[in-house]
Amino acid sequence: MADTEVTLEEVVARARALAPVLRERAAKAEKARRLPDNTIADMMDAGIFRIHQPKSVGGYEFDYGPAQFEVAKALGRGCGSSAWVGVLIACHNWVLGMYPPEAQDEVWGPSPDTIVGTAFAASNSEVREVDGGHQFSGRWQFASGIDHCTWVILGAPVIKDAGPPDYRWFLLPATDFKVEDTWYAAGLRASGSNDVVVDDVFVPAHRSVSLSELHGGPTPGSAVNPGHIFQIPVMMVFPYNIGAPMIGTAEACIEALIERTKNRVALVGRQPVASYATVHMRLAESAAEIDCAGLLADRDAAEFNAIAKAGGEFTMEKRVLYKRNIAYGAMIATRAVDRAVQILGAQGVAEDTFEQRAFRDIHAMNAHIAVQWDINAVGYAEQALGLEISDKRL
Repeated sequence: MADTEVTLEEVVARARALAPVLRERAAKAEKARRLPDNTIADMMDAGIFRIHQPKSVGGYEFDYGPAQFEVAKALGRGCGSSAWVGVLIACHNWVLGMYPPEAQDEVWGPSPDTIVGTAFAASNSEVREVDGGHQFSGRWQFASGIDHCTWVILGAPVIKDAGPPDYRWFLLPATDFKVEDTWYAAGLRASGSNDVVVDDVFVPAHRSVSLSELHGGPTPGSAVNPGHIFQIPVMMVFPYNIGAPMIGTAEACIEALIERTKNRVALVGRQPVASYATVHMRLAESAAEIDCAGLLADRDAAEFNAIAKAGGEFTMEKRVLYKRNIAYGAMIATRAVDRAVQILGAQGVAEDTFEQRAFRDIHAMNAHIAVQWDINAVGYAEQALGLEISDKRL
C-alpha cells in the first residue's frame, strides 16, 4: 500500500531528479520507438502513476490539473515522450477509479501498480449487446505506452435500434487484446503509441462504462471513491493530460535554448548569438506565451476543482470554456517553440539535439484531437452564439 501522505511537491521533486536520466535515455528510446522498461519502473517508484489513483488502493488523489502540469514540467526537462506517457498512464488510474468496484478489484486486486492503457481512435469496431455484457471486436490506434500495460480501456459506440449510439469505454485484460507494432512517427517517437487489436471477445457488463455516466457528479465508482476528482466531467478535463506535457515540453525547450545561446557564437560573422536583438525578442515572446498558457490552465483547474469539492454544477458555459482554454494554451505553446527554435538556424535541424526533439514532440502532441484548436474553439463559439453544441460528448 502506498503512503497516502506523500505530497505533490515530493512527487515533483522525484520527477525532477529523473529528468537527467531521461535525457540520457532519450535517443535510444526514440530508436526503440518505446520507453525502456527501466524508465517505467523509475516513474512507478517516483509515484508518478499514483497522482490521480484512488486513495482506496494507495493512490494520492491530488487535485486534478496542477498535478499533471507540475509532473510534466519536471519530466519534460528530460524527455517529451516520457512526460507524455507518464501523465497519460497516471490519468488512466483516474478513469479506472470511476468504474464499478468489481472492475477496479479485478485490475488493482493483484497489484495497485497494475498499468492501464487507453485507445479511443477506432479504425473499426463492432460491439454487440449480449447477456451479461458485450461481444467486442476492432482495431484502435495510438495507444501510448501500451507495451507496458496489462489492461486497456477502449472506446467504441454501441449501436441502438433507435436513438443515438451509446458510446462506452470497455476495459480489457492483456489476454483479450493484441498489440501490433505500428508506431513510426516524426514526433513522440519513444511513446510506443501502437495499435490494439481485439478479435471477438466477451466484455462483462461491470467492465464497461457509458460516457453518459462520466459527465460530472457520482459515477459507478463513487461507492468506493467518493473523492471530488472522480466527479469532474471526464471529457471536459481530459485535454489536461495532453496540454500538460505540451507546456512542460515547451518550457524545457526554451530553458535549453537559453542555456545553449548564452555561449554560442554565430558561424557566420563570429558574433555572440546572445547579443542579437532578434534573439532577445524571440526568447522573450516565447517564454511569455508559455507562461500565459500555464497560468490559464492553473486558473481553470483551481476553479473546476473548487466546483467539484463543493458539489456544484458544471454548466455548459464552463465546459466549453475550459476546453477552449486548454486548446488555446496548447496552440500558443507550440507557436512559442516554433518561434524560438529558429534561433538555432541550420543547427536546429539536427535530430540529436534536445530542442529538435522537443520541436518534433510538441507538434505530435498538438495533433491530438483533445487539444486541436479548430475543434475546441467551435464549442465555445456555439455556446456564446446560442447555438446547439455539436460535441455531444460534453
